[in-house]
Amino acid sequence: MPVAGSGKGNPAYSAYRLLWTAIDWVYPPHCAGCGAFGERFCRSCLSQVVEIRPPYCRKCGQPTDDLELCPICRSSSPAFDSLRSWAIFSGPLREAMHRMKYRRDLGLGEVFGGALAGFYRSLNWHVDLVVPVPLSAGRMSARGYNQAALLAWPLALACRTRYNPGVIQRVRETPSQVGLSLEERRKNVSAAFCADPRQVSQQSVLIVDDVATTGSTIEACAQALKEAGAARVYGLTLARALARNRSDYTSADAPDGLMLAAENVKVNKDRPNIF
Repeated sequence: MPVAGSGKGNPAYSAYRLLWTAIDWVYPPHCAGCGAFGERFCRSCLSQVVEIRPPYCRKCGQPTDDLELCPICRSSSPAFDSLRSWAIFSGPLREAMHRMKYRRDLGLGEVFGGALAGFYRSLNWHVDLVVPVPLSAGRMSARGYNQAALLAWPLALACRTRYNPGVIQRVRETPSQVGLSLEERRKNVSAAFCADPRQVSQQSVLIVDDVATTGSTIEACAQALKEAGAARVYGLTLARALARNRSDYTSADAPDGLMLAAENVKVNKDRPNIF
């Protein structure tokens, strides 16, 4: 499913997309959202994606009643300059993201990386460097790939922005965030990352991840980047897992058992055709 206008005139990104088109010809795909034959993520599933629209917190992107800061960002400003997510982690998108993350459906990186590229352009951010949130050594060894990198690399190609997955390093193993409260998540990833000052000093950096829940992981990465001298740090995720009370996530509220605050999110019926 092509991304309209993404990477136009960009040979590297065009070659990347042609590679996946060729793979689709040899190994015809099934939709990761519903299983329909012929596309990696079909138009029917795309129509069910719920994009996150204002009003939301201008800092963390959490849907709110106005365009100012949410209560959490008012009480403690995060290290990143801004965090945004394309859509809600639900429905066919949630199913597709699970396939990308846990079932090696690597072609979804091209599909959703293009979606993120279109969304990123709409934000009018200026960045010098794109980096994915790094996996721990143990998870990288077990999975064999980083799902955040599957999104970050095509985004960087499409936007002609420098990409370096080694800028941020995870310096200690951290337990899974699933089931932890906001405060527990922050403590879990505190000082878990470091960044290379030679690569980020005075640079504007974009951190890419697959899904944000409380934003704690992006914030920990941003803290490491700011300590290494980054001028500005932005966070971008494909999806956002929303709970009715962000400060009190439980195992039932985490992304795999989510209670969505759908009343705070608007479905965009006039969404541009970014695919």
